[in-house]
Amino acid sequence: MNIKPNTPFFFIEELDTNSIVILDSNESKHAIRSLRLKQGDTIYLINGRGLVCKAMIVDDNFKNTTLKILEYENIKPHPYYLHLAVGITQHSDRFEWMVEKIVELGIREITPIVTQRTEKKSIKVERLQKIAISALKQSHQPYLPIINHPINFKDFVQNADATVKAIAVCSETKTSLSSLLNHSNTSYLIAIGPEGDFTIEENQFAQKQGFIPIHLGNSILRSETSGVYVASILRFFYNF
Repeated sequence: MNIKPNTPFFFIEELDTNSIVILDSNESKHAIRSLRLKQGDTIYLINGRGLVCKAMIVDDNFKNTTLKILEYENIKPHPYYLHLAVGITQHSDRFEWMVEKIVELGIREITPIVTQRTEKKSIKVERLQKIAISALKQSHQPYLPIINHPINFKDFVQNADATVKAIAVCSETKTSLSSLLNHSNTSYLIAIGPEGDFTIEENQFAQKQGFIPIHLGNSILRSETSGVYVASILRFFYNF
């Protein structure tokens, strides 16, 4: 399928390949009232699980816009799975900004973690999911990441599983993120601490669970910047 870059994307979780699809009220209003689309215009539909459909508007009712599927394609996921576990930031808007950007960069799973230095113990997962869907549509990504509920850091690392597991630390280490990248690796799990970094105890505990301590360059990055940095490095390495 040849996707035109300026054509809008819409999210339908239960999307299938039936010939007729109806947008819900929110997406219909956005299409007809905000974007001023009309009968005969084409758009793309995604379900966040790889299915992309090209559709034409056959009824431009702003409450329940009716579409006809013209063609569809199941997009294969990119060749690696990136899971970021990030300490909840003191200000929710910073964590939300990070979610938006790393979804645009192709993240596949996000886990907010509660550490010893985490000042805020919770975050609104439902809001993060809405932000992720919006970023998915904007960036034309076919896969919506899993966004997990917050979990205690030690509980998380005890059950963590990936081809490569790493913990980003501010303490001295010679191992960089890029040195762990290899095209034979299929999944990466990178843990990023909150403001103030992980404690020495948390760092040591993670290493006992198989996590490799890494640095993210010479600068001290904010938690949310670190998340974007990691997602960008992997995207560049795998060239997608």
